[in-house]
Amino acid sequence: MLSVPISVRRESGRVTESHDSFRGLTLDALREAVAIYLRHAYPDGRLPEAVQRRLHWAVERGIPGLLTVPPFETIPPAGDDRRAPIYALRLGNQRYPHMKLQIQSWRTRVGYLLTVNTHDQVERLDPGTPGAAEFQALQVYNREVKEAIERDWDAHGFPNFHRYLTDYLSQVQD
Repeated sequence: MLSVPISVRRESGRVTESHDSFRGLTLDALREAVAIYLRHAYPDGRLPEAVQRRLHWAVERGIPGLLTVPPFETIPPAGDDRRAPIYALRLGNQRYPHMKLQIQSWRTRVGYLLTVNTHDQVERLDPGTPGAAEFQALQVYNREVKEAIERDWDAHGFPNFHRYLTDYLSQVQD
Protein backbone atom coordinates (compact mmCIF):
# COMPACT_ATOMS: atom_id res chain seq x y z
CA MET A 1 0.00 0.00 0.00
CA LEU A 2 1.28 3.45 -0.94
CA SER A 3 2.01 5.64 2.06
CA VAL A 4 0.29 9.01 2.04
CA PRO A 5 1.78 11.87 4.04
CA ILE A 6 -1.36 12.34 6.14
CA SER A 7 -0.83 13.41 9.68
CA VAL A 8 -3.30 12.47 12.37
CA ARG A 9 -4.07 14.94 15.13
CA ARG A 10 -5.50 13.51 18.32
CA GLU A 11 -6.81 16.18 20.62
CA SER A 12 -8.26 13.93 23.31
CA GLY A 13 -9.34 10.42 24.10
CA ARG A 14 -9.43 7.27 22.05
CA VAL A 15 -9.75 7.40 18.26
CA THR A 16 -12.71 5.55 16.79
CA GLU A 17 -12.29 4.72 13.12
CA SER A 18 -15.73 3.57 12.02
CA HIS A 19 -19.43 4.24 12.52
CA ASP A 20 -22.64 2.51 11.50
CA SER A 21 -23.39 4.95 8.67
CA PHE A 22 -19.95 4.27 7.18
CA ARG A 23 -19.49 0.69 8.40
CA GLY A 24 -16.52 -0.18 6.22
CA LEU A 25 -14.81 3.18 6.09
CA THR A 26 -11.79 3.20 8.33
CA LEU A 27 -9.07 5.78 8.61
CA ASP A 28 -6.66 3.38 6.87
CA ALA A 29 -9.14 2.79 4.02
CA LEU A 30 -9.63 6.54 3.60
CA ARG A 31 -5.87 7.06 3.54
CA GLU A 32 -5.49 4.37 0.86
CA ALA A 33 -8.29 5.87 -1.25
CA VAL A 34 -6.60 9.29 -1.00
CA ALA A 35 -3.24 7.75 -1.94
CA ILE A 36 -4.77 6.19 -5.06
CA TYR A 37 -6.41 9.50 -5.97
CA LEU A 38 -3.16 11.44 -5.53
CA ARG A 39 -1.14 8.92 -7.56
CA HIS A 40 -3.32 9.63 -10.60
CA ALA A 41 -3.93 13.33 -9.99
CA TYR A 42 -0.25 14.13 -9.41
CA PRO A 43 1.76 11.48 -11.29
CA ASP A 44 4.99 13.38 -10.63
CA GLY A 45 4.33 13.15 -6.88
CA ARG A 46 4.57 16.91 -6.33
CA LEU A 47 1.58 18.03 -4.27
CA PRO A 48 0.64 21.70 -4.09
CA GLU A 49 0.92 23.28 -0.65
CA ALA A 50 -2.88 23.62 -0.40
CA VAL A 51 -3.28 19.87 -0.98
CA GLN A 52 -0.57 19.08 1.56
CA ARG A 53 -2.47 21.15 4.15
CA ARG A 54 -5.66 19.22 3.40
CA LEU A 55 -3.91 15.99 4.37
CA HIS A 56 -3.71 17.01 8.05
CA TRP A 57 -6.80 15.53 9.68
CA ALA A 58 -8.19 15.71 13.19
CA VAL A 59 -9.60 12.23 13.83
CA GLU A 60 -10.62 12.32 17.47
CA ARG A 61 -14.35 12.05 16.62
CA GLY A 62 -13.99 9.07 14.29
CA ILE A 63 -14.84 8.94 10.61
CA PRO A 64 -18.28 10.64 10.75
CA GLY A 65 -16.88 13.48 12.85
CA LEU A 66 -13.78 13.77 10.69
CA LEU A 67 -15.84 14.16 7.53
CA THR A 68 -17.87 17.06 8.95
CA VAL A 69 -14.98 19.40 9.73
CA PRO A 70 -12.32 21.07 7.55
CA PRO A 71 -10.53 20.20 5.38
CA PHE A 72 -13.57 18.13 4.38
CA GLU A 73 -16.53 19.95 2.85
CA THR A 74 -20.15 19.01 3.50
CA ILE A 75 -22.35 19.17 0.41
CA PRO A 76 -26.04 19.20 1.37
CA PRO A 77 -28.41 17.04 -0.66
CA ALA A 78 -30.08 18.85 -3.53
CA GLY A 79 -33.78 19.18 -2.93
CA ASP A 80 -34.25 16.03 -0.84
CA ASP A 81 -33.70 16.64 2.86
CA ARG A 82 -34.02 12.91 3.61
CA ARG A 83 -30.77 12.02 1.86
CA ALA A 84 -27.45 12.18 3.65
CA PRO A 85 -24.97 14.86 2.65
CA ILE A 86 -21.92 14.14 0.51
CA TYR A 87 -18.52 14.75 2.07
CA ALA A 88 -15.76 16.04 -0.18
CA LEU A 89 -12.04 16.58 0.02
CA ARG A 90 -10.76 19.07 -2.57
CA LEU A 91 -7.53 17.56 -3.83
CA GLY A 92 -7.50 18.81 -7.42
CA ASN A 93 -5.09 17.49 -9.99
CA GLN A 94 -1.92 18.79 -11.63
CA ARG A 95 -3.92 20.96 -14.05
CA TYR A 96 -7.06 21.84 -12.09
CA PRO A 97 -7.32 22.58 -8.35
CA HIS A 98 -11.05 22.02 -7.85
CA MET A 99 -11.51 18.28 -8.45
CA LYS A 100 -12.77 16.44 -5.34
CA LEU A 101 -12.78 13.03 -3.74
CA GLN A 102 -16.34 12.47 -2.52
CA ILE A 103 -17.67 10.10 0.12
CA GLN A 104 -21.33 9.43 0.60
CA SER A 105 -23.44 7.10 2.63
CA TRP A 106 -24.80 4.42 0.28
CA ARG A 107 -26.66 1.14 0.44
CA THR A 108 -23.61 -1.00 -0.11
CA ARG A 109 -22.16 -3.78 2.00
CA VAL A 110 -19.76 -1.26 3.56
CA GLY A 111 -22.20 1.64 3.84
CA TYR A 112 -20.46 4.16 1.62
CA LEU A 113 -19.50 5.00 -1.95
CA LEU A 114 -16.49 6.89 -3.33
CA THR A 115 -16.69 9.14 -6.38
CA VAL A 116 -14.57 11.78 -8.05
CA ASN A 117 -16.30 15.06 -8.83
CA THR A 118 -14.44 16.84 -11.62
CA HIS A 119 -16.17 20.06 -10.55
CA ASP A 120 -15.86 21.42 -14.10
CA GLN A 121 -19.34 20.99 -15.50
CA VAL A 122 -21.06 24.02 -16.96
CA GLU A 123 -24.61 24.15 -18.21
CA ARG A 124 -23.78 25.66 -21.56
CA LEU A 125 -20.41 26.64 -22.95
CA ASP A 126 -20.51 28.83 -26.04
CA PRO A 127 -17.80 27.45 -28.36
CA GLY A 128 -17.05 31.01 -29.50
CA THR A 129 -16.15 32.15 -25.99
CA PRO A 130 -12.43 32.90 -25.60
CA GLY A 131 -10.78 29.93 -23.92
CA ALA A 132 -13.68 27.54 -24.67
CA ALA A 133 -11.51 25.03 -26.56
CA GLU A 134 -8.92 25.02 -23.77
CA PHE A 135 -11.62 24.52 -21.14
CA GLN A 136 -13.12 21.63 -23.11
CA ALA A 137 -9.65 20.05 -23.33
CA LEU A 138 -9.35 20.46 -19.56
CA GLN A 139 -12.71 18.73 -19.10
CA VAL A 140 -11.47 15.78 -21.18
CA TYR A 141 -8.29 15.59 -19.10
CA ASN A 142 -10.26 15.77 -15.84
CA ARG A 143 -12.62 13.01 -17.01
CA GLU A 144 -9.64 10.78 -17.87
CA VAL A 145 -8.09 11.35 -14.43
CA LYS A 146 -11.45 10.69 -12.76
CA GLU A 147 -11.92 7.44 -14.66
CA ALA A 148 -8.38 6.26 -13.87
CA ILE A 149 -8.88 6.95 -10.15
CA GLU A 150 -12.24 5.20 -10.05
CA ARG A 151 -10.90 2.17 -11.99
CA ASP A 152 -8.01 1.90 -9.53
CA TRP A 153 -10.38 2.19 -6.55
CA ASP A 154 -12.43 -0.61 -8.08
CA ALA A 155 -9.32 -2.75 -8.55
CA HIS A 156 -8.52 -2.21 -4.86
CA GLY A 157 -12.04 -3.15 -3.77
CA PHE A 158 -13.32 0.31 -2.89
CA PRO A 159 -17.04 0.84 -3.43
CA ASN A 160 -17.74 3.20 -6.30
CA PHE A 161 -20.74 4.00 -8.46
CA HIS A 162 -19.55 2.02 -11.50
CA ARG A 163 -19.09 -1.12 -9.35
CA TYR A 164 -22.45 -0.57 -7.65
CA LEU A 165 -24.24 -0.19 -10.99
CA THR A 166 -22.45 -3.20 -12.52
CA ASP A 167 -23.33 -5.39 -9.53
CA TYR A 168 -26.92 -4.15 -9.52
CA LEU A 169 -27.41 -4.85 -13.23
CA SER A 170 -25.92 -8.34 -12.91
CA GLN A 171 -28.38 -9.11 -10.08
CA VAL A 172 -31.32 -7.84 -12.12
CA GLN A 173 -30.29 -9.95 -15.13
CA ASP A 174 -29.92 -13.16 -13.05
